[in-house]
Amino acid sequence: MKLLLRLLSVVAGALALSFLVAAGLLMPIGQWYEANQARSFDDVADAYVLSLAVQAIAAVVGGWLGDWMFRKWQRRKLERR
Repeated sequence: MKLLLRLLSVVAGALALSFLVAAGLLMPIGQWYEANQARSFDDVADAYVLSLAVQAIAAVVGGWLGDWMFRKWQRRKLERR
């Protein structure tokens, strides 16, 4: 059961941080870049690849944070006993 909860916390952290980065940072910057700076389709494609890399890094960091929060919760749970 602990393994399942840990896995769920990792996935939830990864999805949450990835969504926050995409919705709060990447989409507004991408729209601004496409409207004001991009000169060709290659510029847009490069920006898309870069945003995918940033979102992948955010997912990894979010998974790590989810695991950290799970371990912290387990430690507090053991201290109460």
